[in-house]
Amino acid sequence: GELVAELQWLTPAEAAALDPERRERVAEEAADVLIYLLYLADALKVDLAATARAKGGANQARFPIAATEASA
Repeated sequence: GELVAELQWLTPAEAAALDPERRERVAEEAADVLIYLLYLADALKVDLAATARAKGGANQARFPIAATEASA
């Protein structure tokens, strides 16, 4: 929730141009999300690297690069 609150209504350009204080808050919130995710994956015995590789392959099959570039 707190990470979303920092970025929710910003455009990509605004998010890329955060002032140093806000960028630090975002970095800290992102770290909190990562830590929680790692604890959760460990508790559930989920291999995040393997799952991400599999998901990436599945996404490439569903959304080929040529098709996504055409819609961007």
